[in-house]
Amino acid sequence: MVALSRSFVLGQHYPGTSVVHRSGALVKLVSTIALMIGVFVATKTVQYIPILLLLVVGIGVSRIPLRFFVRGLKPILFLIVLTVVVQIFFTPGTPIWQFWFVRVTREGLGLAGFILCRLVLLTLVSVLLTASTSPIELTDAVSDLLKPLSYIGLPSAEIALVMSIAMRFVPTILEETERIIRAQVSRGARIGEGNLVVRMKSFIPILIPLFVSSFRRADDLAVAMEARGFRVGSPRTRYHARHFQSFDACILLGTAAALSGVILWRLFL
Repeated sequence: MVALSRSFVLGQHYPGTSVVHRSGALVKLVSTIALMIGVFVATKTVQYIPILLLLVVGIGVSRIPLRFFVRGLKPILFLIVLTVVVQIFFTPGTPIWQFWFVRVTREGLGLAGFILCRLVLLTLVSVLLTASTSPIELTDAVSDLLKPLSYIGLPSAEIALVMSIAMRFVPTILEETERIIRAQVSRGARIGEGNLVVRMKSFIPILIPLFVSSFRRADDLAVAMEARGFRVGSPRTRYHARHFQSFDACILLGTAAALSGVILWRLFL
């Protein structure tokens, strides 16, 4: 049985001492958002080249194994295949191959490649951010990014905390799902076998314990936070104060260059 938690790496931190790991979390978060904007700004596949080059450099410098990023693509593999197949066979245009009513068009191939690159880049950029940034650092970065909202009454720190807890609980819930599935299989349950109705019924013994376990973990987390003095709205300090460093400037300059390259490529080429 394939381990769900090992196949889902988005949100998992990969410890390291590389320049990317030591960079400021806020800098990496801003760069990630900027690169995602660049991905959506591009209108042609070739316009992704500046972002791809920066991403390749970032992955290489981070010293995170390439297989870690490949595993990050597995959860969306079905979405990628489905999207590519739909675009290839159902996009009207100039046919380059046809058999009966099945037709492949030049425009369909181009659009399929474009969407494929978009999904892959968005996923890899997100994986690089979460893999090189600890949950605590990411929470602080989101809190700093949303800090202007606190001036209009929105609890930016609490919003950042909720987002980080939700992201952290994804691998935890997957691990719990694996444990429950193993327990049910050891009792003779047939998980994922038979027709659609039978498969749906077989997951009922998994969902109920999973919900109970999730609420129990949430309650334990709430008790632990209260025991450590956490109060909503209370001012908080940070043990480690980060300062802007030279490699932070390099990341921002590289991101600005990549985003500018995409925009200029779209406008003038």
